[in-house]
Amino acid sequence: MKKILASASAAALLTGCLGQNALFDTVQDWNATATNNKFVNQGISFVFWWVPVYGLSLLGDIIIFNSIEFWTGTNPISKEGAKVAGTNETVTDGLGNEAELTYNADGSITVVAAQESYTLIKQGDQVIKVQDDKREVLGSVMM
Repeated sequence: MKKILASASAAALLTGCLGQNALFDTVQDWNATATNNKFVNQGISFVFWWVPVYGLSLLGDIIIFNSIEFWTGTNPISKEGAKVAGTNETVTDGLGNEAELTYNADGSITVVAAQESYTLIKQGDQVIKVQDDKREVLGSVMM
């Protein structure tokens, strides 16, 4: 019985490592806009790490909410599905411009905006925009 319980617990814990971390993001987003003073917000951030609000929210994401997202396909905090191949998402920037994103099986993202369409790929640590067989390095990703 102990082996079954240990195996089930390990399986539940190991499936939760990938996900949106929606609870942590929600707490962090609140912290970023808690006041109009960036120094006070930074102070709140230090307190949240010390208390440990951030640590517990991240632990909750890893153990509970990301596991639920893995098994059901939807995160209970954000109510959004996982960004897997074949899924689409509409995003809006701060100016009200919209773009439709399609997540592809090869890890690339197809972007269709009002004026243009292109694909974003990651090559090494670089993010590259591919449009009409032309390649443009947009930046780098540090992981």
